[in-house]
Amino acid sequence: MDRDLWLSKLWDEWLMSPVRNADLEVSGLLAGMKHRNETFTTNRLRAARRLTGPCKYPLWPVTSYALTHTLTVSMLTRPNRKASVKFTCPPEILTLPENSNASWSWLKGLWGSTGGLYFPKSGYYLSLIISDAETSSKAREVLKMTGLSWTEHRNAFTLRNHDDITTFLYNAGMEGGALDFEGMALIRSARNRANLASNYDTANIMRSVRAANEQRRLAEKLISSGKFNELPEKLREVVELRIKFPAETLEGLGKRLNPPVGKSTVKYRWEKLRNIASKNSI
Repeated sequence: MDRDLWLSKLWDEWLMSPVRNADLEVSGLLAGMKHRNETFTTNRLRAARRLTGPCKYPLWPVTSYALTHTLTVSMLTRPNRKASVKFTCPPEILTLPENSNASWSWLKGLWGSTGGLYFPKSGYYLSLIISDAETSSKAREVLKMTGLSWTEHRNAFTLRNHDDITTFLYNAGMEGGALDFEGMALIRSARNRANLASNYDTANIMRSVRAANEQRRLAEKLISSGKFNELPEKLREVVELRIKFPAETLEGLGKRLNPPVGKSTVKYRWEKLRNIASKNSI
């Protein structure tokens, strides 16, 4: 599946997913937005739709706050800049979960306003980018409740383990995305293994070619120097075969000898030839 298409599908699933704990999800969603006092802003329009609609399960109408608080919404548009949505509501609604089960509703909201999933050349990473120091401190405590292997660097909390990312997506209400991610990871892993095997085979071939060229040059020098006729018969045989079969592997040369010998024996004979050439300055 195309990654951009899959990410779009993942965000749509987040937007349309059923509500578990509206109060905590709203709290996490607003906590991840830029805010000052009672004003919260985001340029993630999906996050705005999740909060107020239109979507299948808008959060604000089903919160306990809807009866006692007013959420004011306005759209901000400026030339050559992304549109953003501004919300005005009392900051005391930014409550935190008290246990690990409740933490996922809060994190589901936080993911909507700050989260991202990325595919570098190798591996994957899921990050929650939080610039506000107070929110970072709160998020750190909630993330501990998940039991996942989060790393923290500057303003980002990151998961790099494939199983942890799958667990996060599943528990944050994106079950379909979690299953698709598993499938994508399996395909990518299989492709990486195939590439690794191919690279390994290519490297072996290149080493064999370099070794064969080196041996051919040595064979030609031994013949032209006049030392060839002084060599033992077994060494003359491998020299002659290398001249006749310049691209043959050591194993292949060994099979052409009479009687045939193994690769290690042919390699040993070439080592003796190198030593002879070195001693005679060939």
